[in-house]
Amino acid sequence: MTNSLHDLVVRPVLSLFPGIGLLDHAFELEGFTVFRGPDILWGGDVRNFHAMPRVFDGLIGGPPCQAHSAASAIRGTHKVDLIPEFVRVFHEAKPKWVVMENVRGALGHEAIPADWQPVRLRDFDCGGETARVRFFWTWPTWTLSPAARPGQAQHSVMATTCKRGSSDSQYVKDKRFLPGDLPVEEYARLQGAPEIGARLIEHGCGKRYAVHVLGNGVPVPMGRYMARAIRDGMYSHNKG
Repeated sequence: MTNSLHDLVVRPVLSLFPGIGLLDHAFELEGFTVFRGPDILWGGDVRNFHAMPRVFDGLIGGPPCQAHSAASAIRGTHKVDLIPEFVRVFHEAKPKWVVMENVRGALGHEAIPADWQPVRLRDFDCGGETARVRFFWTWPTWTLSPAARPGQAQHSVMATTCKRGSSDSQYVKDKRFLPGDLPVEEYARLQGAPEIGARLIEHGCGKRYAVHVLGNGVPVPMGRYMARAIRDGMYSHNKG
């Protein structure tokens, strides 16, 4: 028999700061059932949110990184540190495991529990297209970085990509930025989310908005790598 209790397990996951849902999509593709918490993108505020204990197996999400990003300081982005809110919901929800995503600047944050283990991932090494680098904190499992993948990674899709000039801009060439004049479909492809890109276009989202929400998300191959690590680390003992 190929069927087993493992195949029938529903793995409910609470997602905080879901944005347009790239990390959620990655976990869903790996067999998890994701419930999305409030997000400012949809008029919600995590600071008003409380989770019931032991309802969710896992907690995932990427608190806004502006407070920890050197790039945001250059652009004067309004900084709100919501990592403490993520940790608060973790303590309320009491999940079996957690995955939190952020930038290098969040390493050593005083609110992050000492037993949450950080790991550095590059999208290209996870099977994606780009050189995008992000840090993930996991508990109780320890996730390893994949081996460096041979080949040339493409430039990363960022929330600010549309502001960075056209393909023939000398500034873009000198800084080695992804140009801002490509079609939305290409940015979605680079993020591993062509279906989400297609829906953004179908519903008439402006290009700046579409690229902003795509660039704010975790590339789907990177998210799937983390989802598989959790699945193998937390559920492999259920396999028939």
